[in-house]
Amino acid sequence: MFCCCAADSTSKDEPVFVRAMPVHDDRAPIRGDGEVLLEDPAVEPAQEEPSAPEKQAAQELPVPAKPPAPLVEEPQVFEATLSKPSIESALGWHLDVLDPRHLFICRLVQTGTSPIETYNASVATALQIREGDYVTAVNGVTVSAEKMSEAIKKTDKVKIKISRPIVFAKTIAKNGMSLGLDLKYGPGGSSLLIEGVGKGAFSQHAPDVRTGDRILSVNGTTGTPYTLMQAIQDSPALDIGFSRVA
Repeated sequence: MFCCCAADSTSKDEPVFVRAMPVHDDRAPIRGDGEVLLEDPAVEPAQEEPSAPEKQAAQELPVPAKPPAPLVEEPQVFEATLSKPSIESALGWHLDVLDPRHLFICRLVQTGTSPIETYNASVATALQIREGDYVTAVNGVTVSAEKMSEAIKKTDKVKIKISRPIVFAKTIAKNGMSLGLDLKYGPGGSSLLIEGVGKGAFSQHAPDVRTGDRILSVNGTTGTPYTLMQAIQDSPALDIGFSRVA
């Protein structure tokens, strides 16, 4: 059964040469004329100019590489707060509300200024909201997809819990059998929601597929629900990509 988002140039002090004065110190070096030579502490000893090979070697020393930025481990579940300009403003996504338990993000709308785009630009890649994610709570509401949808519309601050999808694949050979699936889909969607699994090709070849899983691709084909349904009907063997909430 098939059911139908300028500094001062301060030069260094010139070297000061101080004429030595006679002193009575047996330890001081004495010139032939009886004068003791004192070193002016302001006069630095001459530095030997490095040779050309030494200069070249110094220039060829590798510049230490900057340490890599710390990696942010990607969580399977995380929270995000979205700020809307007004209560009526759109967040910048298209949601599939066919599953009564969760909201499925089937598309992100690229405007450059949406609350989701603003949020994504402010966090690490591992914490960005993506197409194919599931929304499992909105401002503490977890009762149903319908209630979560209503909660989004009631405030300009939306705190959502995101669950990354578990993605897996199965190969199904029809062998003349029916699929044994109840599928549900709607206009603007990008997947087929499995609403029920009965006796048929799926229960035989992929017994772990269950109600609530979504079909994302068929033999490498993605797109609208109609495209996916057509691909299922046209092929006797199916390589199907699935999505499941974590």
